[in-house]
Amino acid sequence: MDLQTFYTTVSSISFTLLGLWWVVVQARAEWRTEPARRRMAYAVSLHFLLPGVMSVLSLVAPDVGLLWRVTFFSAGVLGVVGAISVLRTLREEYDAPRLARIIETVAIPVYALVALVALSPGSVTALIPGLTALQVEGIILAILIFGGVQLAWILMVEPAREPARESTREHTGGPAGKPPK
Repeated sequence: MDLQTFYTTVSSISFTLLGLWWVVVQARAEWRTEPARRRMAYAVSLHFLLPGVMSVLSLVAPDVGLLWRVTFFSAGVLGVVGAISVLRTLREEYDAPRLARIIETVAIPVYALVALVALSPGSVTALIPGLTALQVEGIILAILIFGGVQLAWILMVEPAREPARESTREHTGGPAGKPPK
């Protein structure tokens, strides 16, 4: 497949998925009011937004390697930072879906790989003969979008939650069932 066609398709898919995800988020009020759930919804958005932006900017001037390299490197770094931030939230949330934690854990090295390939595209062609750096980046983007779709599904089918309580201790009578002081 021609790279221009591939990246055009990826950008269309990414932005369509992003729009659909925003509709889902709009329907789940607790995702907009609870900071932890807002960060999780944002993580899903990143899985669609970053590949979409990378794809569009790789099409602007495909012959100017510096443009796609800076774009992919920046997006890779943003993806790592975003995934680490969300992973912290997922660890703090006692009832966060376990598979969501796994997906975000895997996303960190995948985003790092996006940045590394952009930083040193020549090493990719040396390691993987027959593929260009942009082709390898395309494979990585497909993996990121796949992870985003899985994460979106996991969070979308999660039952709605009651608002978080001030403290479980207050409502359970404190440690060992004793009333709080």
